[in-house]
Amino acid sequence: MNSKQLLARKDATGAVQTLHDHLHGAGRLAGDFEDEFSAISCTAALFHDLGKASKDFQEYLLSANGRRGSVIHAWQGAFLVDDACDLSSEKSPAGKVIREITREILELVIAKHHGELPDCLNMDGLSTFFDGLAMDRKNDVRFSYQEVKDNISYLNLDIADNYGRSTRDVEHFMQKFNMGGVANSDSFYFYLGLFAKYVYSRLIDADRLDAACFEERRTYSFEPVDWTSLINRFEKNMKKFDHTSEINKIRNQISKQCRLEGKRSTGIYRLAVPTGGGKTLASLNFALHHAMETNKRRIIYVIPYLSITSQTVKTFRKILDLDEDDTETLLEHYSSAGRKKDDSSIADTQSEFDQEKDDEQNKKRKLAAERWDSRIIVTTMVRFLETVMSSKSGDLRRFHNMANSVIVFDEIQSLPTSTINLFNEVVSFLSKILGSTIVLCSATQPLLERTNRKNLLLSDCPDLIDASEKYFEKLKRTSIVATSETKNCDELADIIYEKARENGNCLAIVNLKSEARAIYQHLESLNVDKYFKIVHLSTSMCGQHRTDQLELVRRLTNINNRRPVICVSTQLIEAGVDVSFACVVRAMAGLDSILQAAGRCNRNGESKSPKSVYVFGIREEKGLEYLPDIKMGKEITERLIREHPDEDLLSNEILSEYYQLFFESIQSDDDTGLGIMDYPIPKEKNLYAYDLLSCNRAARGQYVNSSGTQYSKIYAQAFKTVGDRFRVIPNQNHNVVVHYGHAEEHMEQLSRGNLREQIAALRHLQDYSVSLFDNEYRSLDERGAITLENEDFGIYMLNKDYYKEEYGVVTETEMSLLCV
Repeated sequence: MNSKQLLARKDATGAVQTLHDHLHGAGRLAGDFEDEFSAISCTAALFHDLGKASKDFQEYLLSANGRRGSVIHAWQGAFLVDDACDLSSEKSPAGKVIREITREILELVIAKHHGELPDCLNMDGLSTFFDGLAMDRKNDVRFSYQEVKDNISYLNLDIADNYGRSTRDVEHFMQKFNMGGVANSDSFYFYLGLFAKYVYSRLIDADRLDAACFEERRTYSFEPVDWTSLINRFEKNMKKFDHTSEINKIRNQISKQCRLEGKRSTGIYRLAVPTGGGKTLASLNFALHHAMETNKRRIIYVIPYLSITSQTVKTFRKILDLDEDDTETLLEHYSSAGRKKDDSSIADTQSEFDQEKDDEQNKKRKLAAERWDSRIIVTTMVRFLETVMSSKSGDLRRFHNMANSVIVFDEIQSLPTSTINLFNEVVSFLSKILGSTIVLCSATQPLLERTNRKNLLLSDCPDLIDASEKYFEKLKRTSIVATSETKNCDELADIIYEKARENGNCLAIVNLKSEARAIYQHLESLNVDKYFKIVHLSTSMCGQHRTDQLELVRRLTNINNRRPVICVSTQLIEAGVDVSFACVVRAMAGLDSILQAAGRCNRNGESKSPKSVYVFGIREEKGLEYLPDIKMGKEITERLIREHPDEDLLSNEILSEYYQLFFESIQSDDDTGLGIMDYPIPKEKNLYAYDLLSCNRAARGQYVNSSGTQYSKIYAQAFKTVGDRFRVIPNQNHNVVVHYGHAEEHMEQLSRGNLREQIAALRHLQDYSVSLFDNEYRSLDERGAITLENEDFGIYMLNKDYYKEEYGVVTETEMSLLCV
């Protein structure tokens, strides 16, 4: 047998790719994606498919018989790494640690390049991933390991050299960590986990990209980004704006200052811009110039809510002169269209054979998965966090494309409290280790750097706009009228209707979907003369439905064609949505939410005198127990109103006190140092995602109890446990496509189109999907309201009877209530 006889794959036409070409092709790709850490990434790719150098695999590949995935080929490369790492030759303790880290990373990513990263140490402390590298396992006939080693000479692999260069990459990682300003062991282990995910990401992307290039008979090349061209388009279109009004002059000043700040070095910065101050375009201005100055590869724009993704993408395409189908320059990626998420998709009991089988069976979906290699990516905080917290190869494939980027987090105050320490570690790793610049944008900047862990590594002089207070004063267009008086939904609806009569229109924002529906219904009963157009907005509506509703609101509130309108919405409208009402009524909530709601009032200075934002508490908000952030924020705001009855709630001093009280209330005060901000694992006592992804002390303790010895490996992270259990919105695990707009046309295209058309259909279907909570999904599924509409892509669709123009998704129970 020689290198030409060892094959990696055979396509539908019968064409074959040699194993030598695949390993070296994937190795080149993995090494070339980014300049830093190229050696360890290349090594992982060179060794990942060594198990294919066996007679069993070659016969399986060339024959028409055999069960797909029945020949294991992932573990042999990990066996080789285990054999190649000789710690005895290393004299220094530090050198041994570096070689051990190198070994464990390579073993992890190679052995598990099918499926997902495992728990390195099981939660019961009884078994470890590294048990799979024992000698009796290497000698198992299923792996044909000796035969594989005998055939390695045909593959032109310099094992010792590649391993040696990989250790230098790990040494470089250690140096960057030590220079980054992180001083605690928890952060070190958390960074180690992210570094393993990063190498895994480069391996996965290289493996799949090389396979795709072979099947499509093409060569992959990354074209350098022409930031200058995009900047020229941006500046040309900015000149078209009216700069004569006072508010537009201020927006232009802010944008120009952000452009000048683009010359700063790579780091983590804050951008505090008052609502209505043009933050979206100002942050893009900074990102474009900073990307050009520091030679960044892409800009990633992370948005808190689906409700403003389309608005942001539309703004970017217009200011940059981009066609709607130009996904090479700008890609929006924010949800898995109509897919049901299943925490047990790869169960603990599943065999290695089945994991490889699943990997092949999902080929269509994986080919369609976004690589995030466009120049500009627009995504959501949910997609961002669930990507970096995932253990699955399909999600983590995107991770390495966050390196050497400008990543802008819009409306950062919306970051869920439970994810703060995870977020801080991730963005600090992206900046200090992977060379990305992070921008945290908000009119109400939270004090993320003041957690007990002190793990947000802000740059020196982190504020991009030093004199932001003067802009806040100049752009002050509202006053907050808050009361401790509480109302029920009908009483609040009466107030909303009265304020709308006084002002010509009104926006009402509440905390719960049930409240929005109840108030909408009562307003309809008050609006007997149909004087007002009453619009309802909710996350029960698909993205396109919300976009259409918001566009209707914009038309009705346009200063040149103002019409009587009342909009009732959940908090999805209060951050970043470009609408302006003459009056806003807000249900009592966190002060940051109230200030964001105020940003939808008199937004463009239509009234020279400040307009009022009225705040009332709603009695018996039982649903708030499932929304702890809103509940806690509401209680703190009520306290501030009692203690400072005459203070301006819009002042920086009050906002700072609010955040200080908020963080004090959620900081951990027990011996473990673990608390709400470390993402408590749902339905588990004293189990936190932060610990599971760093030291994993609980499992280490169990290991000592069960074995009587200390855990000797460096990696103990529970990647799979966190990946399975982490949800930015807990219990909202199911996406369904709904019958709205052009959804059925896109479903037809998904069934009958070619691969390119199918990928386009999947992107479009994101706009026609709704995420359901577990109880909502069960209720609808029990009634036969959900069907698997496309088996190839796993797309579920909701029966049209359960989607209403006024409300979006409704369950049978809700449907009966709506008819009362």
